[in-house]
Amino acid sequence: MGLSSFFKRERHASNEALKRAGQGVEGPAPTSLVKGAPNGDPHAARLRPLLQDYDGAVSRFYEFLPDDVRQIFVDDAKYHKTRYLDMLSTPLGSDVVEVGSDKPFLTHMLRTVNPASNFHTISIDVPFSPYPIIRIDIESERFPFEDGTISNVLFTEVLEHLFRDPAWTVFQISRVLKEGGSLFLTTPNACGYDCLVNLLNQTNPNGRAQFFEAMESGHPHLWTPTECQLILAAHGLDIVEMTTVDYYEIPQSNAVRQFLAINSTRPDLNGQVIKIIAKKSRTCETVVYPNEIFPAKRPVQLTGALLKWIESNPERADHA
Repeated sequence: MGLSSFFKRERHASNEALKRAGQGVEGPAPTSLVKGAPNGDPHAARLRPLLQDYDGAVSRFYEFLPDDVRQIFVDDAKYHKTRYLDMLSTPLGSDVVEVGSDKPFLTHMLRTVNPASNFHTISIDVPFSPYPIIRIDIESERFPFEDGTISNVLFTEVLEHLFRDPAWTVFQISRVLKEGGSLFLTTPNACGYDCLVNLLNQTNPNGRAQFFEAMESGHPHLWTPTECQLILAAHGLDIVEMTTVDYYEIPQSNAVRQFLAINSTRPDLNGQVIKIIAKKSRTCETVVYPNEIFPAKRPVQLTGALLKWIESNPERADHA
């Protein structure tokens, strides 16, 4: 059975499976995420069981899935472990929006460690989730929240999948955030050392540049730190912290490390993933298209060869 068929059929999970997912068991000592927390920190206390038995929590959460698909989701959550724990380590405010999330385990754990927060998850094509999903196209539709009502927006590993109007998405994020509200953004780094490693190995620097059936399944545009700063600033979002993080085990030779140290204008920004914390400092009245990213100062248009292809092949999807 295909995953899409499975998720159309399965639309509920047992409460017992959710309960088991949040239970911790004895395991190794907590990581530095908790070691550095002050005694009595309730957020750290809620995070500790996950740090002690992350793999077990993942397996318990996905127990409701049948054998033929469960391991896919378990492996995915384990692969993203370091990134997930980084996200989960920071307490969130009263009203939180996950934009473009397709990771049910992460959605679950965010709620588990932030029980006082009111969460909203937006996604147009999310795998099965036991939580309500707001299904909209984030590149064209208005987010269903009033202006200035959201304390935190989580926008992780989504920007690189957008290929029509990412400026609209950022505008909507800015619109719904309260003044002083926080954006947490991560996206693969077009200037990351892993891109250079790929180049030296005669592979595409963009590891997801293949021709996927659904264009958004790949990474149509890898972003640079400078581009991220430009599009955020254009929409009233000031960067408080911008770093690059190596979340994944991708070997970096001494030769590559030395080359970047000598030749890179910003060797501190050559990590795998761009990580940004930004605050809303002003209201932006309309979507803005920075010329450096949008040469025509407008989003992708249904025109040219793309329009001709659609007009000439209206039944193209049926030929797959």
